Amino acid sequence: MGTSGAYGGSGAGAWDAAHDVYQQAAGQPGSPPPVEKVVAALMAALRRTNRATAAAPGSYAAAATAPARGSASGGYTRSSTAGSAGGGGSSTGLGRRAARGATAVGGAQAYRTRDASALADLGLDLAALDALPSDRARCAAIADALLGAPAHPEDAALKAAAIQTMMDALKNTDELSSEELVERFTANLTYELVLVELTSQRRAAAVRPKDAAKTETRIKKYIRASLRTARGRAERLSTQGLVDGADALASRVINIFGRKP
Repeated sequence: MGTSGAYGGSGAGAWDAAHDVYQQAAGQPGSPPPVEKVVAALMAALRRTNRATAAAPGSYAAAATAPARGSASGGYTRSSTAGSAGGGGSSTGLGRRAARGATAVGGAQAYRTRDASALADLGLDLAALDALPSDRARCAAIADALLGAPAHPEDAALKAAAIQTMMDALKNTDELSSEELVERFTANLTYELVLVELTSQRRAAAVRPKDAAKTETRIKKYIRASLRTARGRAERLSTQGLVDGADALASRVINIFGRKP
């Protein structure tokens, strides 16, 4: 659970019902509610606290979603020629967060395919990334450069989701399709944002770590499985395509799962 008690939650009552259902699933013996009911309650709360409308394609320009300041990770520093923060819209909203994180995922995809030009468009340098000691260090460096230092638990959730997906992109024996990357990242982001609330001080009663871990694993698997689609396309999307796809899918996620349980 890690961050339990470290964050006070959304501050609104939107999550109260979700906490109640989660508590029933993780903290009570007998017949817990099915995972789909738990996820529906969590997504309904996420919908009430996030904007749920996708932006038009291209609204979040990939090269403009990152902070302009450089940040070091194992000696790596982002190019000073990269775009400044911006790209339209607030940084709050699930779609906007997904667009920012997908830019980092696009950086990992470009590194895997040795696309120095696509990396340069993001202010990243292929040789500098090559010089880092491991794929994890490269993913951390890309995330630091494109997402900056977390200023809020939800920023940390975004970064964690991006790094998980980036590691998948680099570690898989077979190259993951762009659709798979978008789905994995969106599922990871959705889960990590939910986890921020579940580990907040708004939790009404203690849940045994073993029960919490079991329930949260079920939640994560259900979200991931539900976002898988029949993939008819095999082409690799550009980083901008990943950004647009992640924004669109993340915005739909709230409505896909956010039904009244």
